[in-house]
Formats: sequence, C-alpha cells, structure tokens
Amino acid sequence: MYVTDKAEIVIDASSEEIWEYVTDPVHWTASNPEEHYGLEYDTPDNRPREGATFHQAEEVAGMYADLHGRFQYIDHPNVAVWTGTAYYPLFRGLVTVRIPEGGTIRLEETEDGTRMSHAVWMDFPNNRRGRALKWVFTTALNGKAKLYDHTNKELVFFKDRIESAAPEKPKPPGTSS
Repeated sequence: MYVTDKAEIVIDASSEEIWEYVTDPVHWTASNPEEHYGLEYDTPDNRPREGATFHQAEEVAGMYADLHGRFQYIDHPNVAVWTGTAYYPLFRGLVTVRIPEGGTIRLEETEDGTRMSHAVWMDFPNNRRGRALKWVFTTALNGKAKLYDHTNKELVFFKDRIESAAPEKPKPPGTSS
C-alpha cells in the first residue's frame, strides 16, 4: 500500500553543477536540518554510485527513521534511483517498524534551467498492522503533506544555494545596473 509524492523545481544551473552539489552528503543533510541527521555513502569518496549503499538518519512527519538504502540505478548526472528500508522505532524503541521506501531523482535540462524532481514512495504492508500504520501516517500525522514538504524543502534549499553561488552573468555594454 503505497504513499507517494513528488516535488520539483527549476534551478538556473547545469545538471552537472546540481549533481555535484546535491550528492555531497553535507549539503544533503543541510537541506533539511530539522529532519536530516546525517548521510553517509558506503563509497571511498562518500559519493553515490550505482550499486552503492547508504545510511541516512532522518525524520519524516515527526517520526525518526534509520534509512538503509542502495542506489539501484544511476545515469550521471541525470537520474538516481534509490531503494531502501526505513526502520522506525515506535514507543521509545519498544517496537521497530520496517517500511520499504525509495525514490527517483531526475535532472532535466529545460529552456529555463534544469528541472530537478524527486519522486518518493513508502510501501506499507498490506495487512492489518500495515493498514493501521498507513492510516496513522496519512491521517493522524498528515504524512502525505509532510512527505511533500520534506522533499520540497530539500529542493528549495538546493535552488537557493546553487543560484546564490552562481557568478553573475555579465551585462551587455550600455545597460544600467
């Protein structure tokens, strides 16, 4: 039983520039400091690559999770597909719920810049416990909206940081500032 969402934004930078910025685990963690507590890729250079695993500590909709994932597919610098299992400790860790999760990050060049999107999903088990957890997540915690907010906040951060770091384009001669 899936809960899905997708956020997208246009950034005035090339796919390569965006890729280099967002795949830095320090920048990814900084993109949502209230909900990201660290990201590590299990690679020598601490950067994602196809087949690489990663660990991210985070919160989604106020629920802490340890996400252990793997990059299933990477087409550098255009697409990264990841899947994993998020471990949500409930009742102060008395019970841990495992939820399969994943996402697809795309960078697509457009006339206005590069469209960055992140489509994410959570797969709640199709049994009584899974249905109850999905209900709590989507209804009591307003999780679908918070999932979008979480993802969108990351993209807005990347846009703001990348565009503010970009050098100003020269003005044509004879124009005022």
